[in-house]
Amino acid sequence: MNVDDGSSHGPRTTRFHRIATLLPLVTVAAWVITIFVPILDSGNDDGPRIRITSLGEHPFDPATAVPGFFAVWLLVVVFSILPLLFGISRWWSGAAMVIAALLIIVLVFAALNPPSLIWDGQTAEGMPTGGMEVAVPDFGFFICLVGALALGAAGSAGSSVGRSRPKHQP
Repeated sequence: MNVDDGSSHGPRTTRFHRIATLLPLVTVAAWVITIFVPILDSGNDDGPRIRITSLGEHPFDPATAVPGFFAVWLLVVVFSILPLLFGISRWWSGAAMVIAALLIIVLVFAALNPPSLIWDGQTAEGMPTGGMEVAVPDFGFFICLVGALALGAAGSAGSSVGRSRPKHQP
């Protein structure tokens, strides 16, 4: 296993190792924060509302939960904790950059094609009413974006640690 503790290759490598180890904690923090802070929100306080967090719809209801949201949430959090448990490796660095790129693509896709809801009904007087709700990026969107960028930067820093190792002599 290519694990580098960063202790024997100079201050630059040590700094990159520290960055690659600690920066994924920003990703973990972002994913935990966005359980409570919406990523996408339609902002309607009077009628139907669309609120999407990192675990799916808000408020979270296990009966209607989408397993994909939980699976992605778990993957991101567990993967981001791996450097603290096992150190930085080349495979982790590459995978971190790929996962970060995929997360950014999904976030951009969600912003460009937001969920929407068309509704109708009647007022108490019997007058027809209705509307359309479109969820737009909220503060949690930017928190997730920072978390994904932190994961990508950690992967890049970890990759730099791997490249700066001295070659083994036969």
